Amino acid sequence: MELKVLQNLKKGPYVEFNSTGKHWDDSSLFLDEIIFGVFADSFRASNVDFNYFGPTSYNQTDLLKLSNDLQNFNSLLLQISDFESFIKIISCSGLGNQFLGELEYSEKVNLNARWSETLVALRKINVALLTLVQNFAKEDQVLWVFGI
Repeated sequence: MELKVLQNLKKGPYVEFNSTGKHWDDSSLFLDEIIFGVFADSFRASNVDFNYFGPTSYNQTDLLKLSNDLQNFNSLLLQISDFESFIKIISCSGLGNQFLGELEYSEKVNLNARWSETLVALRKINVALLTLVQNFAKEDQVLWVFGI
């Protein structure tokens, strides 16, 4: 699992973001489904039609809500200063427990030793998602999110 936003993928368990509404589009950005789970609450809260397993379109109103939610989550991430607060905040977010379990058991990451670098990666992903959402809002575009 790569802890970053990806491009140029054609298959796999990824959540996809684009403006075309087409699946596996060349212009799409992708996020591993397990990582997306950490941010899923923001996407769910900003669109009543959110579909974790299919396409969801975000209009201007939805994008403003999503931007606010991602900014609030970013503030939470910035408050994390130790392993205990990392576990508490991430496990309470979306599917954060699943993400933490995947890192520890499937990826063999010692979170006690590597929590801070994982946090830095999650902050970068949050900023990338926030930038994406704000750019779509500024350009008055619809954002399509394709669940797994």
